[in-house]
Parts: sequence; C-alpha cells; structure tokens
Amino acid sequence: MEENIQKKSQGITDMTCGKPLKLILAFAIPMLIGTLFQQFYSMVDAVMVGKYLGVNSLAAVGSTGAIFFMVNGFVIGNTAGFSIPIAQKFGAKDYSEMRRFTMNAVYMGIFFSVVLTAIVCLLTRLILVVTNTPAEILDEAYIYIIVIFAGIPVMYLYNLTAGIIRALGDSKTPLYFLIVAALLNIVLDIVSIQFMGLGVAGPAYATVISQLVSGILCVIFMVKRFHILKLKSGEGGVSARHIKILLSMGIPMGLQYSITAIGSVILQAAVNGLGAVAVAAVTAGSKISSFC
Repeated sequence: MEENIQKKSQGITDMTCGKPLKLILAFAIPMLIGTLFQQFYSMVDAVMVGKYLGVNSLAAVGSTGAIFFMVNGFVIGNTAGFSIPIAQKFGAKDYSEMRRFTMNAVYMGIFFSVVLTAIVCLLTRLILVVTNTPAEILDEAYIYIIVIFAGIPVMYLYNLTAGIIRALGDSKTPLYFLIVAALLNIVLDIVSIQFMGLGVAGPAYATVISQLVSGILCVIFMVKRFHILKLKSGEGGVSARHIKILLSMGIPMGLQYSITAIGSVILQAAVNGLGAVAVAAVTAGSKISSFC
C-alpha cells in the first residue's frame, strides 16, 4: 500500500536507486543555484536602497548584515538538521516514522520560530548599539532589521518546507519557488521605495513577503504532490523520542552556522566604528564577494 502511495507522489526521487554521481549532481546543482538566489535577496535590497535612498540608508542596511547572517544561519542550519531524520526514514522506506519525524519537525519549527523571534526582537537595538552602529544610521538600521526579524517565522516556514521537499529527493522545486520569490522581491522593492515611500522598511517588508510567498508555495506543493506525507492514525502526535532526535540534529547544525557568523559580527563592529561611508563601501563590496 505504501509503495503505491509513493508511486502516486510525483516529484519524489529515491536516491537509493540509480547511479550515485548522476543523482548527486542532479541534487546538488539546484541547491547551489538556490544558494546564489538567496544571496540575491540581500543584494537586491542593497542595490535598491543605495540607488534610491542614498549612502546613509545603504550603510544602515549594511550594518545589519552580520547579525542577520547569524540569525538566518541558525534558521537554515536548524531546519536542515530537522530534515536529516526525515530523509533517513524515507531512504529506509519507513514511511510511518518519516511522517512522525515530519510532524514533530513542524512542531519544533513553530516552537523555535516563536522563541527566536521574541528573543531577537527584544535584543536587536542593544546588539546594534554594542556593534558600534553609527548614530546617524542607527534608527534606519533598527527599522530595517526589526522588520526582517519579525519575519523569522516566515524564514522557518520556507526553510523547513524546502528542507522536507529536499529530504524526499526533490531539490529543484524549492529552487523554482525561490526564483519566483527573488523576482517578486525586486518588484516589491521598487514599489515600496519609489511609489509607497516606505524608506528602508520597504525592502525589509519585500523580503519577508517574498519569502512568505515561497513558503506558502512549498506547502501547497507538498499537499498536492506528496501523498506519502498524508498522516495516518496516531502519526501526528508530539513524540519526545522523535523530538530528541530532531534536536540532536537541528541544534548543532544551527549553532554551527551561527558560530561561523560571530567572526562577521566582530568585523562588522570594527567597520561600523569607521563611520557611515565606510559601512556603505564595505556593504557594496561584500554583496559581490558573497556570491563567491
């Protein structure tokens, strides 16, 4: 019965069958392109802000880059860790356990998104002050990053659903939705700055809305295409055993990404001490280097 359900689930690739190199390349290349498009998000914001709002606004957005990287890195690593047991159980064709891990990953995603949003939003202004954000750009920097951090649940929505889709062998679909979101982000940046006059808050709202759209598209895709994820009786409950395994994967991976970003935060604090013009210059250069 489960095998029949799997066959009906379009978009699922069994990576335990076939030529390994071909499977790895077919899976890895869309993920590489997706990573570039994620960099594209912040680059578009910087380009639009610098072009239409000026040097100080560009510096304000740039001064938040390191702390955004630290928080976003935790979300990406955390959700990637959650998807590991799902992929393992899918590969083992233990679909009941796979669904249990999926539901408990959702519960953990909701929990972490709420807790992380509350903590980060409370500490954001203090972090900006501690990292020597110049006084003339502090308010704009706070406006920009607080909107982004209020959207942490949206970050979790996209990254967790995309991680689950990849765990079932499909790395292309999250890329397609990410491309849609990136294009939408450009349009919303222009509209929010040029026509709505929202200042630096405009690109922040554009980023959150675009990522929300990509997350919703992932959810719709999963519901429509992945019949294998349809819960059976007793599979949707909270399980301490499954949560323990998920946390053992998700927390170390989240911290790994965040610890890497601590060096960037220290560097950002040093750059911030040089003034708004220096911050804007480093921001422009770092957007290019991030692609490498």
